Amino acid sequence: MTELAIRLKEAREEKGMSLDELQAATKIQKRYLTALEEGSYDVIPGNFYVRAFIKQYAEAVGLDSDQLFEEYKKDIPNTYHDDVSEKISGLAMQRELPKSASKAAEWLPTVLIVIGVIIVIAIVYAIIQLGMSKSGQTDGDKAATQSESKYEIPKDSALKNDGNTNDTQTDSKKDTKEPEQKKKEKSSEKTEIKAAGTEGSASSYDVSGADKYKLELIASDNAWIRVRDDSGGSLKEGTLQKGETYKKDITDQKQIEIRTGYAPNLKIKINGEVLSYELNPHDVMAQTITIKMKK
Repeated sequence: MTELAIRLKEAREEKGMSLDELQAATKIQKRYLTALEEGSYDVIPGNFYVRAFIKQYAEAVGLDSDQLFEEYKKDIPNTYHDDVSEKISGLAMQRELPKSASKAAEWLPTVLIVIGVIIVIAIVYAIIQLGMSKSGQTDGDKAATQSESKYEIPKDSALKNDGNTNDTQTDSKKDTKEPEQKKKEKSSEKTEIKAAGTEGSASSYDVSGADKYKLELIASDNAWIRVRDDSGGSLKEGTLQKGETYKKDITDQKQIEIRTGYAPNLKIKINGEVLSYELNPHDVMAQTITIKMKK
C-alpha cells in the first residue's frame, strides 16, 4: 500500500463515507476505488484512468487533487506511454481506411447540392403560401369593415346616448386594469440568484426578491449531498437516488451550505429558479455551495 493510498482512505473515513456512497458520488466502480486505496493500479485499465480516478476520488472526499499529484507524483503513474500508443494506433487506423470511404467522399458534394436545392424549393414554397394567406386575411378584413359600416348606428340614436353603455365601458376598463396590477406584483416578486464569489472548490450566492424561500435539490442520477443550516446543524446528508428530489422551506434561515460529491448530477433550485454553477461542475465535481437569503 502506497502513502497516497493511505491518504485517500483516511480522507474517506474522516468524511464518514462508505465505498458504496463514494461510488455513487464519483460514478467509479467500487473495485477500482478499492484498488486506489490499496495502490493496486494494475487493476485499472490504463494510466490515464488511474490519474482521472485519483482526481475524482480526491475531490469527492475534499482533498486538493493538484496538491496530491505534486506531493505523491512518485506513486502516480505517468500517462506518456498511453499517449504515444494512442497516437500510433490512430495512424494505423488512418492507413487502413477502406476504399468505400473514398467513394463516399466523392459522392458527398453531389448529395449536398441536391439537399441544398430541395431546401431552397421548400423555402420558396413556404413564402408563397404565407403571401397567399396574408392576402386572404386582408380581403376578409375589408369585407368585415364594409359590413360593419352598413349597420353603423346613427349619431342621434338612443343606443349611443344610453347611460348604461358608459357604465359598462368603465367596468371593463377596471377589469383590465386589475389583472395588469396583479401581473406587476408577481413580476416584482421574482427571485434573483447572483454569484458572490469563489475560492477553491467553494462558491457563494446571494438570493433576493422574495419574502419566502423554498430549496429544491434534484438528482438526475445518484448524487451524495450534505445540507447544513446557518448554525451548522445538519438538515440532510446521504445519497439522493436517480430522479429523487429533496425539498425544504428555508425562509427562517439566514444562509445554508450545500456539499455535493458529484455536481453534474445535482440541480439546485430556489423558488423554482435554477442556480447556475459559478464553478464548472465537470471541472470541479465536488463543491461546497453557500446560499445567503436576503428578504
